[in-house]
Amino acid sequence: MRASVAASFALLLAIAACGGAKKDADNPENAQQASDAGDDSIAPLADDTPAASDAPPSGGAPVKDDDTAKKPATCSGFDVPDLPSMLSQTECELSGPAPTDAKDLKDILEIRVVPDSPRIAPGATATITVTYKNKGKKELSLDFVVDPEPRFDFEVYTLKGSRADKPKGAEPSLPPEVSNAPQPESKVSRIKLAQQGTAKVTLKWNAVQMKWASKDRARGALPGHGYPKEPGPPLKKGTYILRVLTPLTGVFEGIDHEVSQPRVQITVAPMP
Repeated sequence: MRASVAASFALLLAIAACGGAKKDADNPENAQQASDAGDDSIAPLADDTPAASDAPPSGGAPVKDDDTAKKPATCSGFDVPDLPSMLSQTECELSGPAPTDAKDLKDILEIRVVPDSPRIAPGATATITVTYKNKGKKELSLDFVVDPEPRFDFEVYTLKGSRADKPKGAEPSLPPEVSNAPQPESKVSRIKLAQQGTAKVTLKWNAVQMKWASKDRARGALPGHGYPKEPGPPLKKGTYILRVLTPLTGVFEGIDHEVSQPRVQITVAPMP
């Protein structure tokens, strides 16, 4: 009888022991301890997944902040202080052919040519500023030829209309390596000028008569632009019309090219 009671008591103890072990295994603390002890079968899975707020954007590109998203397009603006730099951006080039229809901008576009001084000494250098202003009531698109850069140049005329700065003698022949070279592709860059906005070009002009460049310099000339010129002797004292040859295109103008070749009167004389 005592042996039967003892056996029953031992069985109860064994059952209790099994229940206690199961409860301990379910305890996370004990599971971690088991993992540390080297039991891979019950080790918890590592959670390496980043939080949604930390996940990188698609493609790995950095997230743009609000200030970056609000920046204006590089080919438009209200105040454009350096027009040639804007025109030189590939983003401003038209992908297709330039429009063939000329726009009449007589009452919309104002172009001013202003020297830093109305009087300049013979042979001296003046700063010339060309300003384009949109006087219209909406954004204005302007097209300029780039080949491969936008080119601005000068021509000087007397009040009677004679060319005053043209090099003496006939234009020399270009070296064969220049004349036979392929010409750079001409493209058109477009800017958009906001209502009442302005775009400026700042240029340097020498009060000199031009001369044909040396043969050595001509070897580095850009194909398709004729024989290069360089500054020569000072202009004679007098009053002249200074024309700025600009790459503006696609505008309606008269035979005198008053839009693409704006001008200003300037006096060349020794400074007092």
